[in-house]
Amino acid sequence: MHLTIENKPKLDIFVSIFQLLKNWNSHINMNFDKDRLYIQTMDKSHICLASIEIKSTWFSVYDCSIQKKISIDSVHFAILMNYALKHDKLELKYDEEVDADKLFINFLNEKEVKGSFDHFFELNLIDVDEENLGIPEVEYDVEFSIESKKIVELLTELNTFGKDLNIKCSETMIELNANDDSTKLKINIPVDSLDEYAISEGEVIDMSFSLSHLCKMCLSMKLCSKINLGLSCEYPMSFIYNLGDNSNVSFYIAPKIAEY
Repeated sequence: MHLTIENKPKLDIFVSIFQLLKNWNSHINMNFDKDRLYIQTMDKSHICLASIEIKSTWFSVYDCSIQKKISIDSVHFAILMNYALKHDKLELKYDEEVDADKLFINFLNEKEVKGSFDHFFELNLIDVDEENLGIPEVEYDVEFSIESKKIVELLTELNTFGKDLNIKCSETMIELNANDDSTKLKINIPVDSLDEYAISEGEVIDMSFSLSHLCKMCLSMKLCSKINLGLSCEYPMSFIYNLGDNSNVSFYIAPKIAEY
């Protein structure tokens, strides 16, 4: 297996993905298929699920003749990814016949720059016996898109005033609420202010989610300038970042169960 990224914006996106995932779990399973890299991981609380599909065409080079799953330490890999920001090119190499227990990670410069040197890392793989979960296609009752920067700002504000987010969606308004023992914050988002908004006729959605987990999924604004959200009372809420080339990062969060 051999893949490279030479496009600087894509390199930043790739690094950002693993900076997010290091806070989710102690390990990451990377599934290399002939036409894609697929990553699925669940956070330690089993409330959030990440599903990441990056097509072969997204990479500068993608050469994978057989299907292979490898598991890596999420923190160690994220630390190594920081080196990518100082280089022009990232290479990931794995050859089961040469060394089945290592992933080779190279950070290269296309041009010689004084004081900038190529780095060559070897990362030991780990053994994880874990199957991917099946994610069904869902028709959500509410779907809308919003700027990533804006949703980060809103969730950060709301997180200051409570542990949970209550979100209510109607045909005219999205209402966000958070409160603690002494204060409450309500933010109204008119649907006309959104680029895209769709809701089933006559539907009203009223759901609650953990703000700390929501913030975990929206910390990075580098993945995409806009984020697409889907809500339905019967399913987890989805956050989807479109990376281009039919590739995407999808996060899912289970709602809070009402206490009676």
